[in-house]
Amino acid sequence: MSRGLRIALVVLNLLGVGIAGYLSWVKLTDTEAFCAGVGDCTSVQNSIYAYFLGIPVAYLGLLAYLVLLGLAFYNLRANPEHGSLSYLALFAGAFGGFAFSTYLTYTELFLLRAICPWCVASFINLGVITVLSAAGVFGRGPETETA
Repeated sequence: MSRGLRIALVVLNLLGVGIAGYLSWVKLTDTEAFCAGVGDCTSVQNSIYAYFLGIPVAYLGLLAYLVLLGLAFYNLRANPEHGSLSYLALFAGAFGGFAFSTYLTYTELFLLRAICPWCVASFINLGVITVLSAAGVFGRGPETETA
């Protein structure tokens, strides 16, 4: 995986931490999310689907993004020849998060009939992270850095 791709994964995961952190703060402080007149964040954030096993999904998203960010930082700093297991962990975590986010987006669209732009942004972000992290697992192999 190229260094540029590894940097992009760090940046995208930082963006995810920002989105999930904001939604976690909204949940923790019981305030309304800023949606700029686009969608209905409050309905989504207060629905029964906003919890998984009694835990707010926003908190789980923040935890997931922090783990993915840690893996992305590790991949950025590690020798590319020794990163195959961490690439696999990053891809598996991103794929799992994207699958869960796909389910949540489905519930927004077809069950709640309300959209949270922050949730959609996280869904798209996780999709891009999943595709990019797949390059580390299914790509041509470790890169050789040249000076």
